[in-house]
Amino acid sequence: MNFPRPKYRNTGPPRRIELVQEDLAAFERPKANVQGTVMALVCLAVTALVAHGNLPSTLSRASAIGTLLGIVLSIIADLRKGGLRNLIRADLMAILAFYFLTLFEFLFPQPNFDEMSDLHTTHFAIMGVYLGFLGLFVGRHLIHPKKQPFARTLTHDIPAVWMVGIFWFCFIVGYLHMFIAVDFDVLEMLRQFAEPRFTQPWQRGRLGDWKALLVELGLFIYLIPPLTGIIIARRQRYGKISLFLTTMGLLLTLYYGFSSGTRNLFASYLVTFLIAYSFALPFARHKELVILCTGSGLLMLFATYFMLQFRNVGLTNYITGNYEPSPAMEKTMFVDYNLYAICRLTEVFPNRQPYLGLEIPYQALIRPIPRAVWAGKPEGLSSSIEDALGVEGVTISASFVGEAYMCGGLTTVLIIGLVFGALTGWWSYLASSKNSELGILIYASGFFATVISMRSLLVFTTALMPTMAALVIATQAVRVLTIQAQRLLRQAARGKPPVRQPVPPTR
Repeated sequence: MNFPRPKYRNTGPPRRIELVQEDLAAFERPKANVQGTVMALVCLAVTALVAHGNLPSTLSRASAIGTLLGIVLSIIADLRKGGLRNLIRADLMAILAFYFLTLFEFLFPQPNFDEMSDLHTTHFAIMGVYLGFLGLFVGRHLIHPKKQPFARTLTHDIPAVWMVGIFWFCFIVGYLHMFIAVDFDVLEMLRQFAEPRFTQPWQRGRLGDWKALLVELGLFIYLIPPLTGIIIARRQRYGKISLFLTTMGLLLTLYYGFSSGTRNLFASYLVTFLIAYSFALPFARHKELVILCTGSGLLMLFATYFMLQFRNVGLTNYITGNYEPSPAMEKTMFVDYNLYAICRLTEVFPNRQPYLGLEIPYQALIRPIPRAVWAGKPEGLSSSIEDALGVEGVTISASFVGEAYMCGGLTTVLIIGLVFGALTGWWSYLASSKNSELGILIYASGFFATVISMRSLLVFTTALMPTMAALVIATQAVRVLTIQAQRLLRQAARGKPPVRQPVPPTR
């Protein structure tokens, strides 16, 4: 890693850790290597030209292998340029998430896919996936800010007790609607976690009211994993009780995500925890990060398999065997068959249904507005993915490529890919070795929106809400701390300056 190792000193009872290394000029923010992007695009182009197969599954497998090769070459180039932490970027996370959602499962045999789609439709859908990757790879190089965005908020130091206070604020507010729904019975809440999806008493209806506003505050739960990651990584600042309780809060949140059967939710918790942990971790403990990342990767693979088994029947019923087994199918790796959904959408639009135009981006923009505030808020798309595929009672995802294609075809897919690529590339400019723990929290929380948005364009603005909340909290905290510092300076100017405790030499 090329990150300079900061030196820390303890400045007294608050145990604030301050950076005393002045030479940070050598620091380079994590960013994509242009040569790596070029190699990835060459692999994409070659794969698009030469990939073939006699069956939809074999064509998809060839495309998955060629695309993966391009991603790996890009990662190697990034790794050689900036070390391991240069890989902790939102644009790379978006590319990996998009690959996982669309092509990863085709690295394994998928005989069932051959019965669901034909060769021509599959080839056309894969072309759309290629355009999505093209937009993500190229778009990440489009924006180059001259200075770090929100620099004052991101770099202002904060006392450890404030970080613990922010954690408990997010925990209480995030879980409040669940506690109310079970009359503050924690054991009942844990039991409800393991029930089938959408049966919990705190589930909101399709059309929200004022009570649904409490449910929306559950977005604060997404800040719990990155906050815990920061606290554990810099555990020398915090007391044992705080470390124990915040770790318990993280474990509860991970159990909530796992028992829900929603893999993208569980993955978001893991990702934001790891991002915050890695940036808050002192350089000398990088081996600790490698071990943790390896364990988290194995945990995610484990969760990906088992969460599919019980997500419709509930964890309790799955463990006790109290459910009707699904029809026997050949066992293989299954993610979501987003590629199949894209295939079906290319058959429907524009042949049977006209393109939706700006309807999906408009729905994405207004989605965070509570219905209690806007009673006439549109209820949904004029033609949803489920309508297009002719299914009811289930939620179908088609990744951002499928939704972009519904808007205006392959051209729109490329445009949306470029927009996502540009936004995720810009987000990397928020990273800095000067960032305080608040800055790390804001940067890490943005990865939640990155991962979720690859699955659906519609949830992008909603997924940004935790990051916006973190930014507001950080801005207000910095404002209060600045006022306190100015007050102390004025007091010192009128009287005797406070005596500073001697700083022990740095080992």
